[in-house]
Amino acid sequence: MAAELDLSQPERRLRDLARAMRQEEGGREMRRALTKRLRAAAGPVRQAVRAAIRAAPSAGHSSGRSLRSAIAQKVQTVAKTGGKAVGVRIVAKETTSVRGFTHAPRRFNSAAGWHHQTFGGEPEVHQTGEPGWFDDTIWYRKAEFRGAVEEVIEETAQRVARGL
Repeated sequence: MAAELDLSQPERRLRDLARAMRQEEGGREMRRALTKRLRAAAGPVRQAVRAAIRAAPSAGHSSGRSLRSAIAQKVQTVAKTGGKAVGVRIVAKETTSVRGFTHAPRRFNSAAGWHHQTFGGEPEVHQTGEPGWFDDTIWYRKAEFRGAVEEVIEETAQRVARGL
């Protein structure tokens, strides 16, 4: 599960900037710094997504690890400056270690929900998570996300132009 920010023009600029940094002396360190700054720029939105899943209502009586906490922990920011997928993404990785529920982030975000077995009661029950916890949170903070990423790209482009 990944939410992409469509940065058509800035995305091209980021790709061109990364290519220009390859030609510079010390370009590898500059690209690492750029990637780090891009992830930091997306940090507030990532934290908002994590807060949204943790705030989802819970009716479980589990003695194990919280499903919402496990999903929140798997929300990550991925920044790439090379290849075809240049840009910054907020991704909810698979949760293989939580009760065998690999696609928990996707199912929890879906209005369709999921079925699971129970112990002692009915053989199988249907459960719905918090539809939109991921997509809606990112959509509402899209302008903030875009602005922060564009600012990092612009500042880095100016540094490369100055030869720092």
